[in-house]
Amino acid sequence: MARCLKSVAAIVDEMIVVDTGSTDRTREIASEYGAKVFDFKWCDDFAAARNYSLEQASGDWVLVLDADEYLTEERPDAIRVFTKSASRRIGSVKIVSRFVENGQTFEDVHSIPRLFPRGVTFEGRIHEQPTPVLPMVETGVRVLHDGYYLTDKSARNIPLLLKALEDEPDDAYLSFQLGRQYQGAKQYELAVQHLEKAYGLLQPSDAFVLGTIIELLQAYTKCKRYDRALELVGEEVVWLESSPDFCFAVAQFLLDYAIDSQDYSVIENIENSYLKCLELGRRGVPEIVIGASTFLAAYNLAVFYESVGNETEAQQYYGLAASYGYEPAVTREKGVIK
Repeated sequence: MARCLKSVAAIVDEMIVVDTGSTDRTREIASEYGAKVFDFKWCDDFAAARNYSLEQASGDWVLVLDADEYLTEERPDAIRVFTKSASRRIGSVKIVSRFVENGQTFEDVHSIPRLFPRGVTFEGRIHEQPTPVLPMVETGVRVLHDGYYLTDKSARNIPLLLKALEDEPDDAYLSFQLGRQYQGAKQYELAVQHLEKAYGLLQPSDAFVLGTIIELLQAYTKCKRYDRALELVGEEVVWLESSPDFCFAVAQFLLDYAIDSQDYSVIENIENSYLKCLELGRRGVPEIVIGASTFLAAYNLAVFYESVGNETEAQQYYGLAASYGYEPAVTREKGVIK
Protein backbone atom coordinates (compact mmCIF):
# COMPACT_ATOMS: atom_id res chain seq x y z
CA MET A 1 0.00 0.00 0.00
CA ALA A 2 2.73 2.49 0.96
CA ARG A 3 4.72 1.65 -2.17
CA CYS A 4 1.66 2.15 -4.37
CA LEU A 5 0.67 5.51 -2.89
CA LYS A 6 4.23 6.81 -2.82
CA SER A 7 4.61 6.08 -6.54
CA VAL A 8 1.71 8.39 -7.49
CA ALA A 9 1.60 10.97 -4.70
CA ALA A 10 3.49 13.64 -6.64
CA ILE A 11 1.53 13.32 -9.88
CA VAL A 12 -2.14 13.17 -8.79
CA ASP A 13 -4.41 15.70 -7.11
CA GLU A 14 -6.09 13.30 -4.70
CA MET A 15 -5.74 9.69 -3.60
CA ILE A 16 -8.74 7.56 -2.67
CA VAL A 17 -8.48 4.20 -0.95
CA VAL A 18 -11.52 1.95 -0.57
CA ASP A 19 -11.15 -0.60 2.22
CA THR A 20 -13.23 -3.73 1.62
CA GLY A 21 -12.52 -5.27 5.03
CA SER A 22 -8.83 -5.19 5.84
CA THR A 23 -7.57 -6.29 9.26
CA ASP A 24 -4.04 -4.86 8.95
CA ARG A 25 -2.64 -1.31 8.81
CA THR A 26 -4.27 -0.40 5.50
CA ARG A 27 -6.22 2.57 6.85
CA GLU A 28 -3.30 3.88 8.88
CA ILE A 29 -0.85 3.66 5.97
CA ALA A 30 -3.29 5.28 3.57
CA SER A 31 -3.85 8.17 5.96
CA GLU A 32 -0.11 8.63 6.42
CA TYR A 33 0.20 9.32 2.69
CA GLY A 34 -2.73 11.74 2.65
CA ALA A 35 -5.25 9.40 1.03
CA LYS A 36 -8.96 9.62 1.75
CA VAL A 37 -10.19 6.27 3.09
CA PHE A 38 -13.70 4.92 2.53
CA ASP A 39 -15.31 1.66 3.61
CA PHE A 40 -17.13 -0.72 1.29
CA LYS A 41 -18.53 -4.06 2.36
CA TRP A 42 -17.10 -6.77 0.10
CA CYS A 43 -19.81 -8.43 -1.99
CA ASP A 44 -17.84 -10.69 -4.37
CA ASP A 45 -17.98 -8.04 -7.08
CA PHE A 46 -14.87 -6.11 -8.11
CA ALA A 47 -16.81 -3.77 -10.39
CA ALA A 48 -19.11 -2.74 -7.53
CA ALA A 49 -16.12 -1.93 -5.31
CA ARG A 50 -14.35 -0.02 -8.07
CA ASN A 51 -17.47 1.95 -8.96
CA TYR A 52 -17.91 2.94 -5.33
CA SER A 53 -14.36 4.30 -5.36
CA LEU A 54 -15.07 6.25 -8.55
CA GLU A 55 -18.05 7.90 -6.88
CA GLN A 56 -15.70 9.40 -4.31
CA ALA A 57 -13.39 10.98 -6.88
CA SER A 58 -13.70 14.68 -7.58
CA GLY A 59 -11.26 15.03 -10.49
CA ASP A 60 -11.94 15.08 -14.22
CA TRP A 61 -9.68 12.07 -14.80
CA VAL A 62 -9.19 8.88 -12.80
CA LEU A 63 -6.19 6.57 -12.57
CA VAL A 64 -7.00 3.15 -11.09
CA LEU A 65 -4.34 1.11 -9.31
CA ASP A 66 -4.47 -1.93 -7.05
CA ALA A 67 -2.51 -1.99 -3.81
CA ASP A 68 -0.05 -4.53 -5.25
CA GLU A 69 0.79 -2.24 -8.18
CA TYR A 70 3.05 0.79 -8.45
CA LEU A 71 4.18 3.20 -11.14
CA THR A 72 7.71 3.24 -12.49
CA GLU A 73 9.52 6.54 -12.94
CA GLU A 74 10.23 6.03 -16.64
CA ARG A 75 7.59 8.52 -17.83
CA PRO A 76 6.53 10.61 -14.82
CA ASP A 77 4.84 13.18 -17.06
CA ALA A 78 2.92 10.69 -19.22
CA ILE A 79 -0.30 10.86 -17.19
CA ARG A 80 -0.47 14.66 -17.26
CA VAL A 81 0.29 14.72 -20.98
CA PHE A 82 -2.48 12.23 -21.69
CA THR A 83 -5.13 14.02 -19.61
CA LYS A 84 -4.51 17.38 -21.30
CA SER A 85 -6.39 16.08 -24.33
CA ALA A 86 -9.99 17.28 -24.57
CA SER A 87 -11.15 14.07 -26.27
CA ARG A 88 -12.98 11.36 -24.35
CA ARG A 89 -10.80 8.30 -24.50
CA ILE A 90 -9.45 5.58 -22.26
CA GLY A 91 -5.75 5.29 -21.56
CA SER A 92 -4.15 1.88 -21.31
CA VAL A 93 -1.09 1.22 -19.18
CA LYS A 94 1.45 -1.58 -19.46
CA ILE A 95 1.03 -3.89 -16.46
CA VAL A 96 4.24 -5.88 -15.91
CA SER A 97 3.60 -8.93 -13.70
CA ARG A 98 6.10 -11.37 -12.22
CA PHE A 99 5.34 -15.08 -12.02
CA VAL A 100 7.19 -18.33 -11.39
CA GLU A 101 7.10 -21.36 -13.68
CA ASN A 102 9.30 -24.46 -13.42
CA GLY A 103 11.45 -22.75 -10.82
CA GLN A 104 12.18 -19.72 -13.02
CA THR A 105 10.89 -16.17 -12.56
CA PHE A 106 9.33 -14.53 -15.60
CA GLU A 107 7.56 -11.26 -16.35
CA ASP A 108 4.64 -10.78 -18.69
CA VAL A 109 3.19 -7.52 -19.94
CA HIS A 110 -0.39 -6.63 -20.84
CA SER A 111 -2.09 -3.38 -21.83
CA ILE A 112 -4.92 -2.69 -19.38
CA PRO A 113 -7.42 0.24 -19.41
CA ARG A 114 -6.74 2.25 -16.26
CA LEU A 115 -6.86 5.98 -17.06
CA PHE A 116 -10.17 7.50 -18.09
CA PRO A 117 -12.44 10.56 -17.81
CA ARG A 118 -15.00 11.03 -15.09
CA GLY A 119 -18.25 9.21 -15.88
CA VAL A 120 -16.69 5.94 -16.98
CA THR A 121 -17.56 3.01 -14.73
CA PHE A 122 -16.75 -0.70 -14.54
CA GLU A 123 -18.82 -3.79 -15.24
CA GLY A 124 -18.05 -7.43 -14.48
CA ARG A 125 -17.83 -9.35 -11.22
CA ILE A 126 -14.12 -10.08 -11.85
CA HIS A 127 -11.64 -8.97 -14.52
CA GLU A 128 -13.93 -6.00 -14.81
CA GLN A 129 -13.86 -3.71 -17.85
CA PRO A 130 -14.66 0.00 -18.28
CA THR A 131 -17.89 1.16 -19.87
CA PRO A 132 -18.93 2.91 -22.06
CA VAL A 133 -16.54 1.66 -24.73
CA LEU A 134 -14.33 4.56 -25.77
CA PRO A 135 -11.28 4.73 -28.05
CA MET A 136 -8.29 3.05 -26.35
CA VAL A 137 -4.94 4.82 -26.48
CA GLU A 138 -1.56 3.80 -25.05
CA THR A 139 -0.35 6.23 -22.40
CA GLY A 140 3.28 5.15 -22.17
CA VAL A 141 2.80 4.45 -18.46
CA ARG A 142 4.31 1.27 -17.00
CA VAL A 143 2.94 -0.27 -13.81
CA LEU A 144 4.75 -3.04 -11.94
CA HIS A 145 2.58 -5.74 -10.36
CA ASP A 146 3.70 -8.50 -8.01
CA GLY A 147 0.43 -9.55 -6.40
CA TYR A 148 0.54 -12.99 -8.02
CA TYR A 149 4.26 -13.54 -7.46
CA LEU A 150 4.68 -16.58 -5.19
CA THR A 151 0.98 -16.23 -4.34
CA ASP A 152 -1.95 -18.37 -5.41
CA LYS A 153 -5.20 -16.39 -5.67
CA SER A 154 -7.13 -19.09 -7.49
CA ALA A 155 -9.17 -19.94 -4.39
CA ARG A 156 -10.60 -16.41 -4.54
CA ASN A 157 -10.76 -15.93 -8.30
CA ILE A 158 -12.17 -19.25 -9.50
CA PRO A 159 -15.48 -19.05 -7.55
CA LEU A 160 -15.98 -15.45 -8.76
CA LEU A 161 -15.35 -16.44 -12.36
CA LEU A 162 -17.72 -19.39 -12.08
CA LYS A 163 -20.41 -17.06 -10.72
CA ALA A 164 -19.79 -14.61 -13.53
CA LEU A 165 -20.09 -17.39 -16.12
CA GLU A 166 -23.46 -18.39 -14.68
CA ASP A 167 -24.70 -14.98 -15.80
CA GLU A 168 -22.77 -14.93 -19.10
CA PRO A 169 -22.05 -18.55 -20.09
CA ASP A 170 -20.91 -17.65 -23.61
CA ASP A 171 -18.42 -14.97 -22.59
CA ALA A 172 -15.10 -15.96 -24.18
CA TYR A 173 -13.06 -13.63 -21.97
CA LEU A 174 -14.43 -15.11 -18.74
CA SER A 175 -13.75 -18.65 -19.99
CA PHE A 176 -10.22 -17.60 -20.96
CA GLN A 177 -9.58 -16.12 -17.52
CA LEU A 178 -11.04 -19.17 -15.77
CA GLY A 179 -8.81 -21.43 -17.86
CA ARG A 180 -5.80 -19.33 -16.86
CA GLN A 181 -6.73 -19.63 -13.20
CA TYR A 182 -7.03 -23.42 -13.41
CA GLN A 183 -3.72 -23.51 -15.26
CA GLY A 184 -2.06 -21.51 -12.49
CA ALA A 185 -3.60 -23.85 -9.92
CA LYS A 186 -2.15 -26.84 -11.85
CA GLN A 187 -5.64 -28.21 -12.57
CA TYR A 188 -4.77 -28.76 -16.19
CA GLU A 189 -7.76 -30.84 -17.31
CA LEU A 190 -10.11 -28.11 -16.12
CA ALA A 191 -7.86 -25.55 -17.77
CA VAL A 192 -8.21 -27.39 -21.08
CA GLN A 193 -12.00 -27.55 -20.69
CA HIS A 194 -12.44 -23.81 -20.26
CA LEU A 195 -9.70 -22.72 -22.66
CA GLU A 196 -11.22 -24.91 -25.37
CA LYS A 197 -14.54 -23.20 -24.74
CA ALA A 198 -12.91 -19.77 -24.95
CA TYR A 199 -11.09 -20.79 -28.14
CA GLY A 200 -14.37 -21.84 -29.73
CA LEU A 201 -16.00 -18.51 -28.86
CA LEU A 202 -13.16 -16.25 -29.98
CA GLN A 203 -13.78 -13.39 -32.37
CA PRO A 204 -10.88 -12.10 -34.54
CA SER A 205 -11.11 -8.69 -32.87
CA ASP A 206 -10.72 -10.05 -29.32
CA ALA A 207 -7.59 -8.72 -27.67
CA PHE A 208 -6.94 -12.07 -25.96
CA VAL A 209 -6.88 -14.29 -29.06
CA LEU A 210 -3.15 -14.97 -28.91
CA GLY A 211 -3.21 -15.40 -25.13
CA THR A 212 -5.97 -18.00 -25.40
CA ILE A 213 -4.10 -19.97 -28.07
CA ILE A 214 -0.86 -20.04 -26.09
CA GLU A 215 -2.57 -20.95 -22.81
CA LEU A 216 -4.44 -23.78 -24.56
CA LEU A 217 -1.23 -25.09 -26.15
CA GLN A 218 0.44 -25.07 -22.75
CA ALA A 219 -2.52 -26.84 -21.13
CA TYR A 220 -2.52 -29.55 -23.81
CA THR A 221 1.20 -30.02 -23.19
CA LYS A 222 0.73 -30.33 -19.42
CA CYS A 223 -1.99 -32.94 -20.00
CA LYS A 224 0.22 -34.75 -22.54
CA ARG A 225 -2.45 -34.31 -25.18
CA TYR A 226 0.22 -34.04 -27.83
CA ASP A 227 -2.06 -34.90 -30.76
CA ARG A 228 -4.37 -31.99 -29.90
CA ALA A 229 -1.37 -29.73 -29.38
CA LEU A 230 -0.09 -30.60 -32.85
CA GLU A 231 -3.53 -29.94 -34.31
CA LEU A 232 -3.69 -26.56 -32.59
CA VAL A 233 -0.27 -25.56 -33.91
CA GLY A 234 -1.43 -26.54 -37.40
CA GLU A 235 -4.63 -24.53 -37.05
CA GLU A 236 -2.74 -21.46 -35.84
CA VAL A 237 0.41 -21.85 -37.93
CA VAL A 238 0.11 -18.23 -39.11
CA TRP A 239 1.31 -17.10 -35.66
CA LEU A 240 4.68 -18.76 -36.35
CA GLU A 241 5.36 -15.87 -38.69
CA SER A 242 4.45 -13.08 -36.29
CA SER A 243 4.46 -14.02 -32.58
CA PRO A 244 7.65 -14.82 -30.63
CA ASP A 245 5.49 -15.99 -27.70
CA PHE A 246 3.72 -18.54 -29.89
CA CYS A 247 7.04 -19.76 -31.32
CA PHE A 248 8.43 -20.06 -27.79
CA ALA A 249 5.38 -22.05 -26.64
CA VAL A 250 5.72 -24.34 -29.68
CA ALA A 251 9.38 -24.98 -28.88
CA GLN A 252 8.54 -25.81 -25.26
CA PHE A 253 5.74 -28.14 -26.36
CA LEU A 254 7.97 -29.96 -28.86
CA LEU A 255 10.71 -30.32 -26.27
CA ASP A 256 8.33 -31.88 -23.74
CA TYR A 257 6.92 -34.12 -26.47
CA ALA A 258 10.38 -35.29 -27.58
CA ILE A 259 11.49 -36.09 -24.04
CA ASP A 260 8.25 -37.82 -23.08
CA SER A 261 7.79 -39.86 -26.25
CA GLN A 262 11.48 -40.38 -27.11
CA ASP A 263 10.58 -39.14 -30.60
CA TYR A 264 13.56 -37.03 -31.62
CA SER A 265 12.38 -36.37 -35.15
CA VAL A 266 11.23 -32.92 -33.96
CA ILE A 267 14.71 -31.82 -32.83
CA GLU A 268 15.19 -29.54 -35.83
CA ASN A 269 11.77 -27.96 -35.26
CA ILE A 270 12.70 -27.13 -31.66
CA GLU A 271 15.87 -25.39 -32.81
CA ASN A 272 14.06 -23.51 -35.58
CA SER A 273 11.29 -22.37 -33.23
CA TYR A 274 13.75 -20.75 -30.81
CA LEU A 275 15.65 -19.18 -33.71
CA LYS A 276 12.34 -17.82 -35.03
CA CYS A 277 11.71 -16.17 -31.66
CA LEU A 278 14.95 -14.24 -32.02
CA GLU A 279 14.18 -13.30 -35.60
CA LEU A 280 10.68 -12.08 -34.72
CA GLY A 281 12.11 -9.93 -31.96
CA ARG A 282 13.06 -7.53 -34.73
CA ARG A 283 9.77 -7.53 -36.63
CA GLY A 284 7.06 -9.55 -34.86
CA VAL A 285 4.08 -8.56 -32.75
CA PRO A 286 4.93 -7.29 -29.25
CA GLU A 287 5.90 -10.07 -26.87
CA ILE A 288 3.69 -11.05 -23.95
CA VAL A 289 6.36 -12.71 -21.81
CA ILE A 290 9.31 -10.34 -21.53
CA GLY A 291 12.34 -11.97 -23.11
CA ALA A 292 10.47 -14.41 -25.35
CA SER A 293 12.09 -12.74 -28.36
CA THR A 294 15.46 -12.04 -26.73
CA PHE A 295 17.13 -13.47 -23.64
CA LEU A 296 14.69 -16.30 -22.84
CA ALA A 297 14.79 -17.59 -26.40
CA ALA A 298 18.59 -17.30 -26.50
CA TYR A 299 19.01 -19.03 -23.14
CA ASN A 300 16.70 -21.92 -24.01
CA LEU A 301 18.39 -22.27 -27.39
CA ALA A 302 21.75 -22.46 -25.61
CA VAL A 303 20.43 -25.15 -23.25
CA PHE A 304 19.15 -27.03 -26.30
CA TYR A 305 22.52 -26.84 -28.05
CA GLU A 306 24.32 -27.94 -24.90
CA SER A 307 21.99 -30.94 -24.56
CA VAL A 308 22.82 -32.12 -28.10
CA GLY A 309 26.56 -31.58 -27.61
CA ASN A 310 26.98 -28.43 -29.70
CA GLU A 311 29.10 -26.45 -27.24
CA THR A 312 30.16 -23.77 -29.73
CA GLU A 313 26.59 -22.72 -30.44
CA ALA A 314 25.67 -23.13 -26.78
CA GLN A 315 28.43 -20.72 -25.75
CA GLN A 316 27.30 -18.21 -28.37
CA TYR A 317 23.69 -18.13 -27.21
CA TYR A 318 24.53 -18.17 -23.51
CA GLY A 319 26.59 -15.09 -24.31
CA LEU A 320 23.69 -13.49 -26.15
CA ALA A 321 21.29 -14.13 -23.25
CA ALA A 322 23.91 -12.88 -20.76
CA SER A 323 24.29 -9.64 -22.74
CA TYR A 324 20.74 -8.78 -21.62
CA GLY A 325 21.75 -9.28 -18.00
CA TYR A 326 19.83 -12.55 -17.69
CA GLU A 327 21.39 -14.04 -14.56
CA PRO A 328 21.03 -17.79 -15.34
CA ALA A 329 22.87 -17.18 -18.61
CA VAL A 330 25.54 -15.10 -16.90
CA THR A 331 26.18 -18.00 -14.51
CA ARG A 332 26.35 -20.55 -17.33
CA GLU A 333 28.64 -18.37 -19.40
CA LYS A 334 31.06 -17.79 -16.51
CA GLY A 335 31.77 -21.34 -15.55
CA VAL A 336 29.61 -24.17 -16.75
CA ILE A 337 30.76 -24.24 -20.36
CA LYS A 338 34.52 -23.97 -20.96
